Amino acid sequence: MPRVKKQRLKQRPDGRYRCAYKGHLFYGRDSDEALEARDEYKRQEAAGEYIRETGITVEQYADEWLPLHKADVSPKCYADYKKQLDAMTSVIGDVKMKNVTVDEAARVWKHYAGYSASTIKRARMLYIALFDSAIENDLCRKNPFRGRFAQPPKAPAGTHRALSTEEIELIRTTPHRVQLGALVMLYAGLRRGEVLALTSKDITPTEIIVNKAVRFVGNTPAIEAPKTAAGTRRVPIFSILRPYLSSPPRRILASADGQLMTSTAWKRAWDSYMTALSAAAGHPVSIRAHDLRHTYCTMLRDAGVDMHQAMLWMGHADEKMILHVYDHVTDTRTEKAVDQVEKMLFQGQNEGQPQK
Repeated sequence: MPRVKKQRLKQRPDGRYRCAYKGHLFYGRDSDEALEARDEYKRQEAAGEYIRETGITVEQYADEWLPLHKADVSPKCYADYKKQLDAMTSVIGDVKMKNVTVDEAARVWKHYAGYSASTIKRARMLYIALFDSAIENDLCRKNPFRGRFAQPPKAPAGTHRALSTEEIELIRTTPHRVQLGALVMLYAGLRRGEVLALTSKDITPTEIIVNKAVRFVGNTPAIEAPKTAAGTRRVPIFSILRPYLSSPPRRILASADGQLMTSTAWKRAWDSYMTALSAAAGHPVSIRAHDLRHTYCTMLRDAGVDMHQAMLWMGHADEKMILHVYDHVTDTRTEKAVDQVEKMLFQGQNEGQPQK
């Protein structure tokens, strides 16, 4: 068997020896040491074990990764990604990428207890993409967010819900600076962003004109057009809401100085509103703003409003959103359905009886 000639490297001016492999450089005090470093890399690469020697932390890598890989998304989506990454780095941001374990990923998920299913799903996809990219860049061996013991929490059942009769009555009877906005969401089905952008100029004696919404870029509010053509619409003002809108303020929901609310100001105002409702009820009350819109849709369907008409008033282009997200079968609708079937069966029974 012929002897394999051993590779010899030339000494560099600095006294070290260097060789290259797939764009990686390997150094040694002599030729053998540099070649052994290269061969060790090849071995680890074949076994899927190689990690680049770097001290980059999760926070540092996330700051580099986001603008590089998510620059083409909308500003709103980018802000959401940044918020999710901030939530992760607040827990493990100072840990080196190569040292993140499944247990540390599980610690991150504790932050998401009680969050909606959609928020948890977006966060999981983002975290997996971040660490998959890190693996391809030789910064870690495994993705901790794919671990069997690092699964996200399950979202609470019924993420959005229709309000109870008691909760609706509390909203109608408890004065608060957020009350008017809550009533518009409840009895006109506007989204939070649409109410935050709503002014007195958008309100006629019989209709609310929806043609804009507030979105938050970080903490800063910005006015934008509706996402779809269906979002621009006219919503009837039902008689129960009309007295509250007879002399509307310049902005339906506003900061203390009458300007657009920041994200922080909105959260504080809503928390204050929940405190006021809880005091009026004599027990804790927890309502999410979107629950009001959810309730509006449920009321429309309970009243027998045509699906197409409900879509127009709610600003949906697709009935699937109403059917899958908002359209719960309530006791009211069940009772109506039972009553209708009973009438049909009774009529059929009478028609089958012989004439006297």
